[in-house]
Amino acid sequence: MSEEILNALIQLFAIIAKQDQGLHPKELEYIESFLTQQLGKEAVEEYLERFKKKATEEDNKRRRVRSDKDKKLTLVSDSVRILGICRKINKTLNRKQKVVVLVRLFEMVNASRQFTAQRMAIINTVAEVFNISKEEYEEIHNFVVSDSIEDLDYESILIVDDQPVECKKCKFIKTESIDGQIIILRIKSAELYFLRYTGSESIFLNGLPILNNRIYLFATGATIKLPKGKPVYYSDVVAKFLAEYSETRISFDVIDVKYQFPTGDIGLHRINFSESQGKLVGIMGASGSGKTTLLNVLSGIYKPTEGQVLVNGINLHEEYEKLEGVLGYIPQDDLLIEELTVFENLYYNALLL
Repeated sequence: MSEEILNALIQLFAIIAKQDQGLHPKELEYIESFLTQQLGKEAVEEYLERFKKKATEEDNKRRRVRSDKDKKLTLVSDSVRILGICRKINKTLNRKQKVVVLVRLFEMVNASRQFTAQRMAIINTVAEVFNISKEEYEEIHNFVVSDSIEDLDYESILIVDDQPVECKKCKFIKTESIDGQIIILRIKSAELYFLRYTGSESIFLNGLPILNNRIYLFATGATIKLPKGKPVYYSDVVAKFLAEYSETRISFDVIDVKYQFPTGDIGLHRINFSESQGKLVGIMGASGSGKTTLLNVLSGIYKPTEGQVLVNGINLHEEYEKLEGVLGYIPQDDLLIEELTVFENLYYNALLL
């Protein structure tokens, strides 16, 4: 984590800490633990002093408020400062980092369980500036603060337990006897996974102990070692979330498609066919017969003069945004590296995504 982002987080932590009754001992304990995970011992002491100084300054400002009018002015001032901090780092952070910052703010408030209107308003402001959707905001909030399966019944939640859980949407991995549950949240927009453990047994993430109800980033290649049974691998978790996509078959329907060039020449005339996922289709024809034109229409590059191209019933040319990430098109062999095999070309390009 860069120094700029860390300093911004310290400022946000301090503004949150001064709200209502001021800094709670458990929040200070969380800040120290958070810094220990990010920095060396000497740097922890330095940043902890920075936080205490800022939190004390903020608390003194709060204590000087004498009237409701002063309080309102202070709250307005806080809002302006929060917006300024967030907008400053918003240009620096990528999507993943923004999500991590939001999770850490929730986690700090959860340390003291002081979910007051003022504290939550600050976190909400951060989420809005970072353009976090309401759905993901709610999922992060419930993931951090709730143990109730009813509150965690999202498609983005996976539970690791020795007994099946009663939820309609969440996913499940069965393991051998375990105290409590491992709860994993997937943030789809950033393709990030977070986990927390509700039990008291010794379990480990990449060889380091997982503390009860602390939030951990479950990164690519990570492993959770359990007291009994086989470990839970990152690939196991990802497979559970991706399984829903493999079960969704894709249909491709071309209905009375005609394409006329600006010159008036006819490129395609009444093309009709219907195919589904799992089939390999070849298009053959002489040079100039319209193969490239047809592919340009089927991939959404050209809009047909007449007719429709439907992918799972969605009109490709009228509702293209709904099909982002579904279609891919390599026009010729000039995007391939001749010295590599087909597999190596695909593997190399996948690494760039």
